[in-house]
Amino acid sequence: MRRFPKYSLLLLAWCFLSGEFLVAKIKFNRDVRPILSENCFQCHGPDAKARKAKLRLDDKASAILERKGTRAVVPGEPKASELIA
Repeated sequence: MRRFPKYSLLLLAWCFLSGEFLVAKIKFNRDVRPILSENCFQCHGPDAKARKAKLRLDDKASAILERKGTRAVVPGEPKASELIA
């Protein structure tokens, strides 16, 4: 069994407690927009001629607007968002 130097365990504990192992904060333009661009904007994007529905996911006001009792995106509540369902 290999033994780690004491400072390695201290470094590991510091990283864990400082949040270095936690998931980075999600940023819309870096993390979400590329996914929407690749998978959703063809039908739900800015091009009115290509859009296949009234729902626009490139526009926040449209994305969070309630339609027929549901919202595609409910800010801060992913489980309540139809987009996630």
